Amino acid sequence: MLSTGPETQVACALIWRNEQILLSKRLKSSHVGGLWEFPGGKFEQGEGPKECLSRELKEELGITQHDASFMFQVPWSYGEKSVRLWVYEVSRFDGEPRGLEGQHISWFPSEFLTKLQFPRANDAIVRAVGLPRIIEIYDAKLACEPTSWVAQLRARTVIYLRGLTPGQDLERAIDLAIGNKHRVILTLDQLSCFQEGCGVHLRKRDRIQDALGHLNTLSQPWPLTSGIRDEFDIERQSDWPSDAVFISPVRQTPSHPGMPSLGWNRFSELACDLGVPAYALGGMTKSDIAVVQRHWGFGVAGISGFQ
Repeated sequence: MLSTGPETQVACALIWRNEQILLSKRLKSSHVGGLWEFPGGKFEQGEGPKECLSRELKEELGITQHDASFMFQVPWSYGEKSVRLWVYEVSRFDGEPRGLEGQHISWFPSEFLTKLQFPRANDAIVRAVGLPRIIEIYDAKLACEPTSWVAQLRARTVIYLRGLTPGQDLERAIDLAIGNKHRVILTLDQLSCFQEGCGVHLRKRDRIQDALGHLNTLSQPWPLTSGIRDEFDIERQSDWPSDAVFISPVRQTPSHPGMPSLGWNRFSELACDLGVPAYALGGMTKSDIAVVQRHWGFGVAGISGFQ
């Protein structure tokens, strides 16, 4: 469950090499011992999350990381103790990882992680593995027909084919997107076109119980997403098992005329307590990813700024 009390701060990392992820097995004598976890450890006095991660990976594995990219925070309560995980991705490091504290370590293909046992606080991290940092949103007013729009997308991304009704145009766009290694999120009224490689997006007007009922009929939908503006939205969607959340509008945007922008400080406040990756939406461009990460977000979602 999400934490609401005093927390132990912990930095951890998804360490990638050759499309595999390095995991450590917790010592039997430790809290939730015997389970797999993402390497890392507790902050020391005066440390920030990146400093802690760098030190822990050196002490625990004997490696020096070079490019830790922030993903998200997970505030979590085990009842008897509360933790906040600061999650990073690491794809470049020096040294060969070894279990320097007596722990067993092993490399796993990313798709194998769902078969392993982790502490509950790690569940959201497992669900976030492989999530692209960009979400492209289709808008018929700005883009060409759907398949031509999908065809021009180059980097692997999550595609939101917003507003398309079920039919051949939507089906062709989904086929092309998945064939090009993208992921697609569909709204409830588009689920007749669902296939492997699709996730589900919960809109504010959707009834939670209806959406949950649809999930039970689908085969491994991923990612599951939703959109929020404030704590009321977070509370309303608490039963929806989001893998990632859009926070909007961060800046003024033509798609939300007259709606006040949240700004980066407010984005940070909301992103820190979601427990899943946060995408900034509203006035974003792809070059804003670094800004988003500085404000504890994961990625960007966009329409006009991405055209």
